[in-house]
Amino acid sequence: MEYIAFAFSGINILPSMLLMIVIFYWLSVILGVFSVNVIDFDLDFDLDCSSNLYFDGGVKIIKFLNIGAVPIMIYGTILFLVLWVLSMLVYYTNISPQSFGGFLIFGQNIIIAVLLTKALTEPLTGFFAAMEDSSSVEIVGKDCVLKSTINAENIGQAEIMVDGYPIVINVKSVGDTILKGSAAVVVSKVEEKDLYIVKEKLLN
Repeated sequence: MEYIAFAFSGINILPSMLLMIVIFYWLSVILGVFSVNVIDFDLDFDLDCSSNLYFDGGVKIIKFLNIGAVPIMIYGTILFLVLWVLSMLVYYTNISPQSFGGFLIFGQNIIIAVLLTKALTEPLTGFFAAMEDSSSVEIVGKDCVLKSTINAENIGQAEIMVDGYPIVINVKSVGDTILKGSAAVVVSKVEEKDLYIVKEKLLN
């Protein structure tokens, strides 16, 4: 009980709540309440902004940390779990999470957690990159089913079968609005982005 109380005292409330959120998410996925991609999103950046020094530096940091190279919920789960473990290790010191020193230690733990998450996700980047490369070759020209309503401006997601396995891709339409659940055909891929253009499949 003392350990549980420590987990929800002072600044430790934050990592404990974040960990509870990701646990709830994965339990919901297991139970079928959520799709595994419901919170995932693609991190694409407008190349026209690359001339901005601060923007360019921020993009490099994000890429260095593997953010976007690994699905965001997997990345977040690893990050929040590591941060929670580091926060709980403070229990074995004389530093209270309610003290100023506890806040300083928490800031230090955030930096350590980010660096550890970078190291832990490094092997996963190759796996997801290879999975993306192998699937993208077969995607253009295939049928898909919209998981969200899209148009030429709004990006959504669609499910497509590749070699017998369902995968989710980021899509937008050639112009017209396509409703969630509609059948569509992938007509092209946007270069340099994990994004495909689809058009609605008309039923005969």
